[in-house]
Amino acid sequence: MKRIFLPAFLFLALIWLTPLHLLAQDPATEETEETDVNFDFDPAKFKMGNKSGKRTNIEGYFGVGPTFVSSTKSVSSVLTPDFKPWSSWSTDLGVMLRTRLGGPNSGFNINYGLLWRYLNIETDKAYLDWDPMTKIPNYTDANNTDWTNTELNVHTLSIPLMLEFQKKVAIAAGGFVAFRVSSNSELDQELPSGDTESALIADLGLNDVLYGVTGQIGYKKARIFVNYYLNNLFKEDLPYEFTVFNVGIAVF
Repeated sequence: MKRIFLPAFLFLALIWLTPLHLLAQDPATEETEETDVNFDFDPAKFKMGNKSGKRTNIEGYFGVGPTFVSSTKSVSSVLTPDFKPWSSWSTDLGVMLRTRLGGPNSGFNINYGLLWRYLNIETDKAYLDWDPMTKIPNYTDANNTDWTNTELNVHTLSIPLMLEFQKKVAIAAGGFVAFRVSSNSELDQELPSGDTESALIADLGLNDVLYGVTGQIGYKKARIFVNYYLNNLFKEDLPYEFTVFNVGIAVF
């Protein structure tokens, strides 16, 4: 009984003495203790994806749309192919950074990033060939063959730079520079033994650096984009001078 009674007595005595001890404290000391245990809890700080306090944000970017090609000159005895824009789908994939200009409520931003840009240009049975000795590209007519599809594929690393205004509606405009990293000319055939695909991986006389203007308009994370190339797709203006134009839908 003594072992049970002693702990119980000490517990009751602690409860009884604690209020008296608090009442005996100096008011200044009480204020200091209250300040020491003051918690500053703001639930907004713990919201996932809250980027309002950041000046620069990074986002993934994906864009896709048809590719249009226009020819500004023609050379006699040189074949100029007919392009198929609604079969030619180009793609942008990469990251974009958005840096706010001004205070937290500013709607102006600078957008820039790094994109893998794939240009796909299909033609109506006209195969782009390449002579490494003369370094002259030439399209070959395929109307009298069993070719079913011909296309040009160009892979670039593109660096866009745009000024953006974003409130309810987002509008952005600027330019880009694209560095060619690979290219090939592809043809598909129907043979008695089955369908075949072959690709010529080469320089193809294409420009190593392409540049142009770009623009976007949309709402929140969905945009309609336009890319217009200002220089020729090829290094030399002869025999071909092709201007590329992309339009499509982009999401962040």
